[in-house]
Amino acid sequence: MTAWLAERPGPARTRPNVRIPTRDGVDLSADLFYPESDEPAPVIVKYYPYRKDDLLRGLTVDRANYYAAHGYVTALLDVRGTGASAGACDRMLRLQEWEDGYDAVEWLASQPWCTGAVGMTGVSYGGYSALLTAAQAPPSLKAIAPIYAGWDHYENSHPGGMWQTSIWTGAYNAMMIALSGAPPAADAEGAWLEIWEEHLAGNEPWLDTWMRNPVDGPVWQEGSVRYGLKNIRAATFIIGGWHDIFVSDPFHMYAGLSPDVPKKLMMGPYLHIAPNIGTPGERFDHLHEIVRWFDLHLKGEDTGISDEPPVSIWVRGYDQPRARRQGANGFWRSEAEWPLARAADETLYFHPDGRLNGDAPSGGTEDRVSYAYDPAVGTATMGLLTGFGADTGLPLDQRRDAPGSAVFMGEPLEADLEVTGLPDATLYVSSTAEVTAFSVKLVDVHPDGPWALVSRGIKNASQRNSRTDPEPLVPGEVTELTVELEATSYVFEAGHRMGIMVSSSDFPLVWPLPQSAVNTIHMDTDHPSRIGLPVVSRPDSGLPPPEYRPAHPLPDPLGGTEPLRWDLVEDLAGTEVSVVISMGGDITTDNGARVETHLEFKVTTDRADPANSSVEAGYRLDVDHGASRTEVRSSTRVAGGSDSFHAVTATAVRAGGKPHFSRTWHTSIPRGFL
Repeated sequence: MTAWLAERPGPARTRPNVRIPTRDGVDLSADLFYPESDEPAPVIVKYYPYRKDDLLRGLTVDRANYYAAHGYVTALLDVRGTGASAGACDRMLRLQEWEDGYDAVEWLASQPWCTGAVGMTGVSYGGYSALLTAAQAPPSLKAIAPIYAGWDHYENSHPGGMWQTSIWTGAYNAMMIALSGAPPAADAEGAWLEIWEEHLAGNEPWLDTWMRNPVDGPVWQEGSVRYGLKNIRAATFIIGGWHDIFVSDPFHMYAGLSPDVPKKLMMGPYLHIAPNIGTPGERFDHLHEIVRWFDLHLKGEDTGISDEPPVSIWVRGYDQPRARRQGANGFWRSEAEWPLARAADETLYFHPDGRLNGDAPSGGTEDRVSYAYDPAVGTATMGLLTGFGADTGLPLDQRRDAPGSAVFMGEPLEADLEVTGLPDATLYVSSTAEVTAFSVKLVDVHPDGPWALVSRGIKNASQRNSRTDPEPLVPGEVTELTVELEATSYVFEAGHRMGIMVSSSDFPLVWPLPQSAVNTIHMDTDHPSRIGLPVVSRPDSGLPPPEYRPAHPLPDPLGGTEPLRWDLVEDLAGTEVSVVISMGGDITTDNGARVETHLEFKVTTDRADPANSSVEAGYRLDVDHGASRTEVRSSTRVAGGSDSFHAVTATAVRAGGKPHFSRTWHTSIPRGFL
């Protein structure tokens, strides 16, 4: 194989629509990409609900060709009830998917063109799939490489016990009900028509299950690898990003894997976009690193990767806040373990005059700071698009959120200071409301410029003792609350200040809680509100830094992207605040499919009446497989009230220019503690 082929692989030999049986008789569908040689080869599985016949193929065909060029059969596999796989799908990340994954792995391993060794990889949902299938311990699954995946499905959808508005409530639900409405590509047997009708008749909006399960429980735990990490036997290479939607998850997974499982962790400066095309950090060829991992564990070749330090992290520095930028201040560093043994806990206390330092409070019970709950605080956090693989969504200048926050500020630093690990805040709080939340942000205060977000966390105070049995606050009563902040590795420069911002909202990332409130942070001798920081006094790990190959240029995409719209809208005659987003594009895949998508999304809250918040999303999906064109339109609206949520999901399908299917779902639930 020529070096050019290895770096810029051409199209692989493909075999579409391979039927894979499962234990209950439902067939999954996979497209296979073969290496140049006819000799048996290991198989790499990419397992998604995103339509391997068109949309998924357009997003991942270059990676399938890359693995094929390096001697692997690649299988793009549709989840049951999606794409070209039979069956129905009523919610994501259910146990059925991982049992199906087990069956698919073992079936692929038994084929004459496979050596018997199988690996799995994928970004986001594909990373979840690799981890949760591995937790079923299929004997032939020897290695996995999950990228940007979560480990706790409830926490991912309800950060700190809050309901995430952007991905799980509106836009993602609208997208997935649209994807399930389009047909598979036609097959020679004509099975595609039956499968399509099965999807239309049996698939349900994922939103309905999410709404009916507002607290943690079995539904969420089926999609949470945290409960199955000890079952994983496959060698595991975890890739994460500091600006991803799953920031802490890679570290929890790495630390929780069994000690006898080969493991590796790479944490880079990226949004929810694979490192070879990612932003804002310098792109590198992560596929090369994954192939080295698979070559060792699937082929038995000594690639040297097992001799390298197991952990590599991008240590961040100050970057001027912008929603979109290219380039990241910082550097790669190798580590021998996580958490870092040389990181020491340092406690900084909050003081009523806004100071932040290491002196424990010595004042009386009147030492406190109160602020009014503003449900629109949080627009400086951004991050709303990161789950959709956009290159926009980096935090803005945090000074935008200061008026609705209690702010505590350290003195200018005399020397650089590194924080690497998982910060946490201990707050002593009271409220005039029974249901409220506390958001904590760690910020880098530039002496002459914008404040940069370093880490954040939020906690619904009703879940202070339990994620399964929330309980209201007693108005006026002081309560201890722990807020876990996202993992970070960050160097505060000399002359900068460390800042803490405490508020009760993170809009529009999470749904505002309904009750207006005045919230109080207590900071007296008996109630020492504080933050704990893992401070690294010796930055040098003593290990050589990783040497990653720059990403090779990818072929120009056969399509385009429409201009992104991202607006913050305030009703100057009233109190409403909205974030409005639109995005989309079109792509022509290597198999001739043409896909056009467009997303409209709006999330609204009301400063005077936070119970009156809503999410609206519309998704357009047009799919042309050559013989016919299908147009799907879907919409979702969720509206909150003081004591309930009401949701409407609708879809309409046109085939060949004529109406083919339509349906509307209505869901109403008690609001509870959300």
